[in-house]
Amino acid sequence: MYKVIRNVCCLRELEWELSNDALAIKIIGLTDIPDHSTFCIRIKQIQENLFYQVYRLFVLLLSPDLRVCSVDSTALRSSKFDSEAKKDKSTRLGWCQGYKLHLVSSLDSITIAFNFTTANVYDSNCKELIRELDDYDIFVLLGAAAYDSVKLFELCDELSINLLTDIDLRKAKSIDSLKNEYSRKNILYLESPTGEKIYRNRITIERLFEVLKQRYNLEKPRLYGHNKYKSHVMWTLLLYLIEKLINQEKGVNNLKFPWNK
Repeated sequence: MYKVIRNVCCLRELEWELSNDALAIKIIGLTDIPDHSTFCIRIKQIQENLFYQVYRLFVLLLSPDLRVCSVDSTALRSSKFDSEAKKDKSTRLGWCQGYKLHLVSSLDSITIAFNFTTANVYDSNCKELIRELDDYDIFVLLGAAAYDSVKLFELCDELSINLLTDIDLRKAKSIDSLKNEYSRKNILYLESPTGEKIYRNRITIERLFEVLKQRYNLEKPRLYGHNKYKSHVMWTLLLYLIEKLINQEKGVNNLKFPWNK
């Protein structure tokens, strides 16, 4: 957590930062500062064995509004010298090299589940992410046109989740020529007054991505390698949940910067 808050990029830098921060050492309760190799071993152990349990605990403590949730992804640029990163075309950045965060968030901007991949993984290839929602009582899941997939509709139907997406007209010349039953039902509900009103809530996840990148430095081009970037994303999302819980206890419900709340 200290590494994310202090915007530290590597474990050697973390070791140096802690050695020069007596207040942080006292707060954390360290009697001796571990070296970077010890940090590497411990962080790996936590991420593999404990992280997702802790993450889920914070989600449950926040009691998210699960009636309407959204699923989307955002591009995370990396160094052009990162050999593990891949290229893809982003709606915001155009062609770029990096990774991608696939995220499901609630109506009150709580990050329920996430997946981290290279940038070339298409949005609809998120079945494992959707399966993680099985334990949550979600009524409607909102998605962009990229999630207009028969496999995702079938999976959500299996999990008793109503998937509502924009229409991917690349699969048909017109709306009338849509042959898939799921797509036809989807467009009919999407064009109804109720469907239009519900679908407007998808903007919440777009705002959440903006907050994560601007306030929490989610995008970090200085990082090299899939595992390092994934670790940064994991701890950043956990930090966001912790701050969200603190704000909830204070009665603060917005995503503004601390000095503007």
